[in-house]
Parts: sequence; C-alpha cells; structure tokens
Amino acid sequence: MADLAQRASESRLWEACKRAGLASHISSLYWRSKLAANCWSASVTVGGHTVTFATDTPTEYQRATSLVGERAVVESLLADVRPSDVVYDVGANIGTHACFVGRQLRDGEVVAFEPMPTNAVRLRHNLSTNVPSGRWRVAELALDDDDGTGRLSVESDDFGEGNHALATDGDLPVDVRRGESLIDEGTYPAPDVLKVDVEGAELRVLRGLADRLDDVRVVYVELHHELSSDYDTSTAEIEAFLCDHGFSTERLNERSDAYHVRASRV
Repeated sequence: MADLAQRASESRLWEACKRAGLASHISSLYWRSKLAANCWSASVTVGGHTVTFATDTPTEYQRATSLVGERAVVESLLADVRPSDVVYDVGANIGTHACFVGRQLRDGEVVAFEPMPTNAVRLRHNLSTNVPSGRWRVAELALDDDDGTGRLSVESDDFGEGNHALATDGDLPVDVRRGESLIDEGTYPAPDVLKVDVEGAELRVLRGLADRLDDVRVVYVELHHELSSDYDTSTAEIEAFLCDHGFSTERLNERSDAYHVRASRV
C-alpha cells in the first residue's frame, strides 16, 4: 500500500510539472545526469545470445533495453538465420538486430546499412564489441531504387536523436545506392536474409534489389501505415509486391501505426 501511495504521489507531482511547463526541463536534467554518470551499458539476451550495447543518449539506451518492443521479431529472425547466411540489416540504427544476427552466424556475414553518421558510429562500436570482425560490415549509406545522392530529414530531440528518413528537403546529404548495383560491383555479397526498417521507404529498397530479390530466402520488413504515403505507396502495395515475387507473408508485432511482415519463399 505504501508503494502504491508513493507512486500515486509521484504521478500527481509529474502531472503538476507538466501543467507548469516544467516536465521537459526536468526530464532533460534527469537524462543528462544519467549520461554524466556513465550508466549507459545494457546487456540483453535473446535466443540464447547476450549482447552488450554501449549507448550515449537516452534514446539509444531505451532502444537497446526495450529492443523497441521487437523482441519477438528478433527471436523469429534468429530462428530463420543459418550460420552461413549473408544477412542485410537495412536501417540498422545502433545494431539492436545486427548484433544478435552476428552472434548467430559462423561463416556468414551481416551487412548493416545505416546512413545516419551518429548512429553508424555507435553501430560499429556495438558490432565490434559483440561480434567477431569477420562476421560483419557497416555500410554508411541508404539503400534505394536509384544510385546517386540523397538527403536525410532528421527529427531531433534535446540530445540530437530522432527519426530520420530520405526526403527532398532533408538537411543531411548521404550516399544512395541500389542493392543490385552494390552486389553486381562486388561490394557486398547477395543476401540470403533481408531485414528492412526505413521509415516508409521499404518498397524502394526492395525494388532496388531487382532480380537479386529472387535469391532472398526470407524478408523481415517493418511497414508504416502513414509513412508509406510519403513515398507514394502503401503497406498493402508493399505486401503485394512481396507476394508477386514469390513470398508468402505473415504479420508480426502489430501496432496502431506499423507492423512487421515476415515474408518467406512459398
């Protein structure tokens, strides 16, 4: 009863802070004190693999410890990954999927695509401390359906963290490549397994692989209801594209704004 009373009191205090316009300042101060204390190492176990993430911001810390609510998706992905697979993690962020995949591999490789420079730095660190060097590479670029350059639009919080996506009015220039081009050039081997989370641009990534998609055994893709419209597509069109290319789809981890699809060869 005492704990319940304390939580109720804390809740009332927090509501008062929000009404007074102080909540964001208090939250920022709390997280900055945690950062200063260097309390940002998190060990997470999934599928028998334990990964330790080093993080520098509250966004990274929460992403690592919660796996963004995608623990079941990571477990399913690991069940599909074979030790000799080449796995593309497109939109790898800080490595919450790539690190576990790398631990699953033996003579395979995970190629982690992440165009956001700050994320790519943390991604390399997390992979280097959890996965042997021969099992991973980081590609600091965006996969798309064209070769050239693009721009990232970044929504930042108080710590410079936030969502990012390709946009014509973006502030950050990035390299943009078709997956098929990278494979044909010999830059990276063709994937056996594909995981895609690119804030609505999933169809462009899939189209950019062209005929190379025919050799992919299983695809995990996060589909965003509203964000897909920013790229003149829809979640239904993306699912139909996968089915037209010989995949059978099933939905995982459904939320109000997005859901995951596991697409496997029929």
